[in-house]
Amino acid sequence: MNTQFRIKSLSFAVKSILIYGGITHVAWALDQENILNTSELPTITVTAIANDKTEGSGSYKANKSKSSSKLNLTLKETPQSVSVITREQIEQRNLVNIDDILAATPGVTATKNDSERSNYYARGFSISNRQIDGMPVGDNSPRADSFFFDRVEVIKGASGLSGSTGNPSATINMVRKRPDKEFSGNVSSTYGSWDSTRVTADVSVPITADGSVRSRVMAAHTDKESYMDFYKLKSTAAMAIIEADLTENTTASVGFQYQDNEPKGSTWGTVPYFNADGSLANLPRNFSLTTDWSTIQYEDKTTFADIQHKFENEWLVKAAIAHSTSDSNWFVAYGANGFPNPSTGEGIGLWTSVSPYSESKKLNLDIYATGPFQFLDRKHELIMGYSGYKTESTSQSVKSFIDYPTMIPDYRDWTGNLPQPKYEKTGAGSKTTTELFGYYSTLRLNLADPLKLILGGRYSTYDYKNETWTANTDKVLSAKPRNFKKLVPYVGMLYDINDSYTAYASYTDMFTPSGRKDRTGSYLDPEVGSSTEVGIKADFFDAKLLTTAAVFWSSVKDLAVEDKEYRDGVKNGTIPKVDDMDTAYLSSGQGLKVNGFEIEAIGKLQDNLNVSAGYTYVNSVSSAISNSTTTIPQNQVKLFTSYTLPENLWMGANKLTVGGGVNWQSEISQNWGGAPKNAYNGGTVVQKSYYLASAFANYKFSEELSASLNINNLFDEKYYLNVGFYNGVYWGEPRNITLSVRAKF
Repeated sequence: MNTQFRIKSLSFAVKSILIYGGITHVAWALDQENILNTSELPTITVTAIANDKTEGSGSYKANKSKSSSKLNLTLKETPQSVSVITREQIEQRNLVNIDDILAATPGVTATKNDSERSNYYARGFSISNRQIDGMPVGDNSPRADSFFFDRVEVIKGASGLSGSTGNPSATINMVRKRPDKEFSGNVSSTYGSWDSTRVTADVSVPITADGSVRSRVMAAHTDKESYMDFYKLKSTAAMAIIEADLTENTTASVGFQYQDNEPKGSTWGTVPYFNADGSLANLPRNFSLTTDWSTIQYEDKTTFADIQHKFENEWLVKAAIAHSTSDSNWFVAYGANGFPNPSTGEGIGLWTSVSPYSESKKLNLDIYATGPFQFLDRKHELIMGYSGYKTESTSQSVKSFIDYPTMIPDYRDWTGNLPQPKYEKTGAGSKTTTELFGYYSTLRLNLADPLKLILGGRYSTYDYKNETWTANTDKVLSAKPRNFKKLVPYVGMLYDINDSYTAYASYTDMFTPSGRKDRTGSYLDPEVGSSTEVGIKADFFDAKLLTTAAVFWSSVKDLAVEDKEYRDGVKNGTIPKVDDMDTAYLSSGQGLKVNGFEIEAIGKLQDNLNVSAGYTYVNSVSSAISNSTTTIPQNQVKLFTSYTLPENLWMGANKLTVGGGVNWQSEISQNWGGAPKNAYNGGTVVQKSYYLASAFANYKFSEELSASLNINNLFDEKYYLNVGFYNGVYWGEPRNITLSVRAKF
């Protein structure tokens, strides 16, 4: 660690403490004022059990999360930064899918490659771990509809116990809604910009009189157009769950979840940023060189079940299983190859993809036991479990017949009127099988009343193989199978400074299987990522508001570098070629370092005032083989509040809730390479810092009926969600408005 790195890290910590101290001082002062203004009343002791459920809480703050260590801890007791978007935020802000939710999450950046492919980043790295109820989602699954979920938890940094593989960025865990014991439900209808319509229905029905057997059925349908030419989307989402108390201490559930996204006018890539002469193309936000039949369709069907039993000694045993089938259908033609000539309209070529038969099947399993035990007159907690998944992804090859030229004659006259390609199966195909299973255990030691130590680890086995075949040959391995075993540690410590403040530190690893091969044809050892975090958490107003400040250091090492000796040896004949490889790689031992800090406050400042606020600073330190990241912002601010008017303003004022917020980020840029000669700014595409404002208002006509108005991109800011991808840009949405009506029963 060089001197500059240490100085910057110290500077981050000082800034974090100063900013955090200012926020928490204000919260503490308000808390004390509330205490002083409270009349002395007789003491009543109430023992409350915190519920994981956020639906109906009216708060932006969640109570608990098991996503980090599998232990049933409050967010304050978790030695990592955890951001949660509750059901209250999802509904107030009209967050329709996982893209919307992550764009609202402090410390997370959501981008798009095109109309159907999204990327998520945290702490300088891409987020590859997406889970539902702690289990990995299907590989071809669509952008998840928010309607299924009670909340979405984002665990910052590496999550080696629950995720194991991936980058030290974050893990996204989407937590499903569950049935209620009493009859309840709601229906809603939404209409918005670009003829966007959405209807939902969600009903909990007790099957027995006492609710010991209960069900929940929900469905949502979205039909909308877009600011982009040609684009339309129809999406159907549905879920059904039955849950039963088999005994007083045993509960089981089974459910089915379905989602089908059917877009038309899908894009495949970005909009050209440069003209052929290197000047700026300045193409408008609606510009799209696609066709009305182009589609990148995703469908997901998941069956899930679990059973848990609580013993009299407070121990719990739980088993969960899920099976998903995810299908994708690529049938798209899109003009993104090349650079336009504004004088002639020439210069852009079409990319065509016809891949209608791609299926991924995933089996998930998680079994664990957890509970307390006594040692040296203190109560501690232990969890032991086994979890993992097996994925089989199959693709069938087709021969396509394309009856249109590869170059667009004049993009200025584009109508998207192309004949659809025809295709037939060739009999060839491929299948990849991935298995990742492991044993895990976490021990939470109560060393002293204010001091807790969490020790954990996961021992994983990883197996991967790829098979191919043709119409005339059986399945054969396309390469040597990849397999290894890996131990991932987890260490966390918490110290309660007083009733409000808790200091913490944590360290954990993750790994990413390498797709590169060495000169023997064997896969390289996995890339290893690590994450260290030191922070402080504080809650106020009877734990209704939680604040967090954290400094973090993350790194990825053992990145692959080219084996130049092999390349040169193959070229001059001194080294024999292995597996028809022209290029081989070595593990470098080097990688990319990222450090930074973040502060966050979420919850209620008053009973009628919710707030979600966060600031994140991320600094990536390049090495000899890995450049620093410029496509995600170094600085990011996210703020959103909602305020229910006090009743004493006028009669019925408390029926109105208003709110709004702002997302701001610093500059991003990318030089993809291959830009035209004399390209503007040397071929580097830049998005200057910008902010997006939003606002909403909700009016309750009664306890059962309400209406909401949401405005996104309030000031119609023009901005890019992606810069430089194949020398193009992806425009963010212009200002849009939605009106929703919701009825509860």
